[in-house]
Amino acid sequence: MKKRNIIILLIIIALPILWYLVSPIWRVKELNEPLPGASGPVIDDNFGKMDSETAEKFSQAMAEMGPKTKTMNDSMPDKTLTFISSGSFQARAHDVKGTAALVKIGEQKILRFEDFETINGPDLHIYLASDLSDKDYVDLGAIRATKGNVNYNVDEKIDTAKYKYVLVWCEPFRVLFSYAELK
Repeated sequence: MKKRNIIILLIIIALPILWYLVSPIWRVKELNEPLPGASGPVIDDNFGKMDSETAEKFSQAMAEMGPKTKTMNDSMPDKTLTFISSGSFQARAHDVKGTAALVKIGEQKILRFEDFETINGPDLHIYLASDLSDKDYVDLGAIRATKGNVNYNVDEKIDTAKYKYVLVWCEPFRVLFSYAELK
């Protein structure tokens, strides 16, 4: 009788443990589905379309640029500042941190990167664009720094309502490194 009681006791102890281990309550199931009809902005670059030779050249160029970090800490002028719009940077081909803000100081518009951090790349330029491609954009020039707080002057004639995307664009390979949507 003792052997039978021990077996029953072991079953009574084992069943809750077994249930705990296999229960769906304890399983993590993660999804990241887009909202139907809200696929987000369309990105038109060469990042996923390069042939193997171009991809190898891109990888080599990236390896050469890797250690070349440029840090900058531009200050804002001592004048009245009007906030126009801003957006957080989103990664495309490479990780990025920070925000882009469009501000007006007096009559001058400035695109300001705050707490910005990305990797360097071959011939990176900063574009104000109407979408996430290099079809309709204004080139604000070569990237001034890959880390820090950076100011880019924006010509007053530029329609900043039309050009609402800030792109970090690799010109020779037509690759979008990262972007921010100004809202």
